[in-house]
Amino acid sequence: MGRTPSAHGEADLAIELAQWLRSLRRQAGLTYQQMAHTTQAGFAPATLWRAARGTTVPRWPVVEAFATACGGDLGQARRMWVAATEQRRSLRSASPGIRGEPVLRPEFIHTPAQLLQAMRAMQLEAGGPSLRKLEDRATSHGVTLLPHSTVGAVLRGERMPAKRLLIHFVEACGVSRAPTGAWEDAWDRADAYRQWATGNSRSDHRGAPGARESHHQHVRAA
Repeated sequence: MGRTPSAHGEADLAIELAQWLRSLRRQAGLTYQQMAHTTQAGFAPATLWRAARGTTVPRWPVVEAFATACGGDLGQARRMWVAATEQRRSLRSASPGIRGEPVLRPEFIHTPAQLLQAMRAMQLEAGGPSLRKLEDRATSHGVTLLPHSTVGAVLRGERMPAKRLLIHFVEACGVSRAPTGAWEDAWDRADAYRQWATGNSRSDHRGAPGARESHHQHVRAA
């Protein structure tokens, strides 16, 4: 497994944990729905899917249920989870507040996690405008195209943006030189992955349509 650098140049252990979980699921040949049915803790498919995104460190009971459902080594799961948790805690202590990160080019976006990463990075690269400021920028003839409450939920990772909301967000941030069509295509790929991951797609469960495992590719927007 490759070493994914964090913002401080060291391996990002949360991403490595997520990669390991995804590899377990591939080896087991299970869908998230099948995994949810086999976990005694009763976690929803979406919860298990989020655990393998790598954007945050999931709670230990979720990691334990994920590894158990796929027949993984619980000792290794625990060690990786503890290491990732401690790393994230130390990074928050060393660098309080928001840190910038490169904006993913839309052609490299294949999952909702990558789309969320790109949106957060765009806001930072735009100077960190408030949600109210973004809302004001996207208000036309009294019609609000970027409701601050909706955008807030998206940036917290609570929901995936609608396609038009994504486009309005990109335009309001004004830092991406990629064409609108490229962002629409990125949204389509992320949505296809979301549907596959939650069982709403007929795609082969061994691989999401167009998805790439390397959701940590940090490439600046063209």
